[in-house]
Formats: sequence, structure tokens, C-alpha cells
Amino acid sequence: MDFRFTGHAGAVTAKCSMGHEAVANWFNSEASDNPQLILTALSHLQTARKPHFTEEICEIGREYSLFINADEVMIKANHLAVDDETELEDDFHYYDEESIAFCGLEDFERFLQSYLAFKS
Repeated sequence: MDFRFTGHAGAVTAKCSMGHEAVANWFNSEASDNPQLILTALSHLQTARKPHFTEEICEIGREYSLFINADEVMIKANHLAVDDETELEDDFHYYDEESIAFCGLEDFERFLQSYLAFKS
């Protein structure tokens, strides 16, 4: 996962590579104004690495939610609760490429640690 942080007038924003846009969206909408969430997410990553960890940790946000299990991190827009029975016209589908992303625990930790280094 490639990413970049930029700062302007004290505000930090993130951009991520294609397929990981939801990580940047989560950061920009949930974490950039809540530094404690960064520390909480790092703590959750450590918990998920413990042997025999089988649960899923959730941090529900206003627009995006963070899900961490022993294998991966998922970030998903809260509006994705689309009813599977809803019929779309032929050749139409739901576009959710920027609303959900998956990455490994190490990649997400690198993203969070890079933000902390950028900020300081």
C-alpha cells in the first residue's frame, strides 16, 4: 500500500494508492481530528498479533469503521449496508471501490507510524 501525507495550516490529510482509498478516507474523516484513535488502532494491532487471537476488533466511526482481526485490517464506509435483494438495472452495479479496503496488519501499522513521524 502506497500513501502520502500532506499538511496545510496544521491539518494533515492522507492519500493512498488505488484500492486503498478507503484507508485515506478513514484517516481524513475519523482519525485526523482524533489523535487518540491512532493510538487506539496501534494498540488493537498489538492485541490482534497475540497468539490464538480469534476475535474481531471494531472501531465504529461517523463515516468509516475499522475492523481488525488476526490476519488483516478492513476499513469500510458505514453507508455500505446495501440490501442484496435490491435489483439494479442490467449492466449496473454498486461502486464501492473507494468505500472499502483491506490491508495487512504490518501495512496498516506502517501507515499509522508514518503519520506519527510526519506529524512530529
